[in-house]
Amino acid sequence: MHEAGLTLEMLELVCEKAAGRRVARVILEIGEPSALLPDAVRFCFELCSEGTPAEGARLEFRRTAGEELKLVAMELA
Repeated sequence: MHEAGLTLEMLELVCEKAAGRRVARVILEIGEPSALLPDAVRFCFELCSEGTPAEGARLEFRRTAGEELKLVAMELA
């Protein structure tokens, strides 16, 4: 499942940008042709974020024509 590796990289970026502050929401773009499944990304995010500032953050997805997983925005608590 390549979602796990991509989600982990995205989570590291989110935590770095949060600089220790709690993350409330993360908005991601997922390209239609990428074959990434939002449910799989959500599952990986929930597992990988345990014990991090992003634990419990709400994930929102936007589908795009591109082929990538992209961090669009994040909201701090």
